[in-house]
Amino acid sequence: MLTDAITQLIREEQARQPGRFIETADLDAYLKKIDERAEIVAESDGGRCRGFVAFYCNNLTTRRAFITLVAVAPQDRQSGLARTLVTRALDICRERGFSSCGLEVRADNAPAIALYEGLGFNTVSETAGRRVLERAL
Repeated sequence: MLTDAITQLIREEQARQPGRFIETADLDAYLKKIDERAEIVAESDGGRCRGFVAFYCNNLTTRRAFITLVAVAPQDRQSGLARTLVTRALDICRERGFSSCGLEVRADNAPAIALYEGLGFNTVSETAGRRVLERAL
């Protein structure tokens, strides 16, 4: 469930990176989809969302999870929080018997790519300025 603090962090990041953070014209529809279908791992401090990972761990046919969104508040970046949150999400997926996890990232987002590669993700394809990465669980 998306809390007000998570929604606020998403909207703030979208304002900082218009059309690059979440690449959709209908942000409200995207937020609704995440709220209805994704699971969230988050870290908060005094009602402020420091960061979160939204992921799908529901495809029982392929047993492939998918991380759809990762965000960390600017003041909490470079603290290891993103690594901690992604690791928690991967642990949940592994505990549920999922065999792999994928994600998509802008090809020019070097910090995110370094994070994901450091967690064992490998690029499986690259098209239109986007990379698809995957790792076994």
